[in-house]
Amino acid sequence: MPQAPSPGWYPDPVAPGGVRWFDGAGWTPHVWPAPPAAVAYAPVLTAAPAGIGATPSDPVHWLLPTGRTWQSIVAGYVALVAAFVWFLGPVALLLGVAALRASAAGRGHGRGRAWFAVVVGTSATLAGLALVASWL
Repeated sequence: MPQAPSPGWYPDPVAPGGVRWFDGAGWTPHVWPAPPAAVAYAPVLTAAPAGIGATPSDPVHWLLPTGRTWQSIVAGYVALVAAFVWFLGPVALLLGVAALRASAAGRGHGRGRAWFAVVVGTSATLAGLALVASWL
């Protein structure tokens, strides 16, 4: 002979979506709504505080290194100098690659400066190699 379940809260067979008390002999009128479904955590992203250089629409944002990785800042300035001093080309190139990796790892932005360093570093390195080859 099958035995009835022990008294307790069970999924409601009468009105699905909640729980109903079973007293050991039958279903009672005591019901409770189902607990709410778990909500996936989603961080709330807030806008950066307004200020000088806070957004890309502000021209100062493009002049000052706000929010950029240190690698992209250094790579950008070394690339500026490497445009005129060719032997800094390989340094700018390596710093540009390091800045791209840091940006891809999510440590900040600055990909524009990093690509600038890669392009100028490559150009300066090739120009330096051409200059050395012409001397030889």
